[in-house]
Amino acid sequence: MTRSRPTTVGMGLACTVALWLTIVGAPGATAEPIEEASFVDPTATLVTPSRITLHDHVYVGPFAELRAERRSPIVIGEESNVQDNVRVEASASRGLRDRAAVSRLGLRISDGMQTGERVILAHGSSVRGPALLGVGEATAEDSGVFISFNAQVDGAIIERDSGLSALSRVGPGVRLRTGLIVLPGKNVTTQAEADDPALGKVRPITDADREFNAGVVEVNVGLAREYNRLQQDDPTAVYGINVDPGGNVFDVSRDAPTVESALCAGPEVRAPAFRNRLIGDVCFEDSLATLDAVLGSHISLRADEGGPFAVGTIERMHDHVVFHALEGSDLSLGNRIAYGQRTVVHGGGRPVLDPTTGVAAPTVVGNDVVFGDSAVAFRSLLRNGAVVGDRSAVVGSDLAVGQVIPPRTIYLNDEVFGPVEW
Repeated sequence: MTRSRPTTVGMGLACTVALWLTIVGAPGATAEPIEEASFVDPTATLVTPSRITLHDHVYVGPFAELRAERRSPIVIGEESNVQDNVRVEASASRGLRDRAAVSRLGLRISDGMQTGERVILAHGSSVRGPALLGVGEATAEDSGVFISFNAQVDGAIIERDSGLSALSRVGPGVRLRTGLIVLPGKNVTTQAEADDPALGKVRPITDADREFNAGVVEVNVGLAREYNRLQQDDPTAVYGINVDPGGNVFDVSRDAPTVESALCAGPEVRAPAFRNRLIGDVCFEDSLATLDAVLGSHISLRADEGGPFAVGTIERMHDHVVFHALEGSDLSLGNRIAYGQRTVVHGGGRPVLDPTTGVAAPTVVGNDVVFGDSAVAFRSLLRNGAVVGDRSAVVGSDLAVGQVIPPRTIYLNDEVFGPVEW
């Protein structure tokens, strides 16, 4: 059964607006239990919300943008998630050639942007409609669709059991088939490139990919449930600087950020009116006054899955930055780091083992590191003075002191993998 309910969105307690959003299984007097509910972070932007539908178990993260139109709906399928700073446009403006390519694929303006079940739109990714994600029949091994950090789907169809790697793109008029993943940084603009791994832009999906995707889905279903519970317990707790929801096997307790000590020994802070979302066990060397001065806006530093995050002094953090970490992992970030717009720093076990613990080494960023705009760091060690250029990604790698990754470069497993092609 589909019901409508008012949902509150905005930039903080002083700027909220009630809008109508269709949520299947929304909490309410006659609704399903909280275990089936979806959650929309109050900082999310919903344009034409009457044309947006969320099915059960959907998580929409901080500063996500869902821009529907009267003729172009947005539908997010069950157990899907729209993470921090994701942008979804149901019908993007495009030139005549692009419109023709989209039309040949059978997409119409009225399709808008729709996903099937278990579609993951990871931090900073974007979808420009009309587009369909997660279509086709599910198979026994199917774990959904993963659209990775700062990747883009533009006027395309993405079938089930497939995905895009970091900073990759699928362009107008292309269908990505079941069982294939776009390689990091690649721009797939023809059907031949999407279909033939020999052309160097896609590869077959693996069991490890599916296992990773299934874990991400499970975590975000848990986050949707527990953020709803947190909001019911304390409506102010889902704003600004505040506690994580706890209640999950990967994050049991509700922790608040701390300041004046990256070792988590400083005073805890809860500031619902703060313009950014700083959530959970994030431990800042800077004071709250300094954070207010050096942070831009639309920033989401979210320790509600992995943690804690030890954050040294911040030189400057521009808009739309995201910190997050996989279950059981943490982040260590040094002093005087500069973060460009739309930087994503994501914790996770590195390919090497920590000699002390015998487990995968954590993600660590040293002192005086510089991240360019739209840079990505994942499961890596960046030593002092390293530079990650604009629209570049460092994945599964150890950077030397002062090592520079040029703009639009994928650095994967300690070597240059190739350029970012778009």
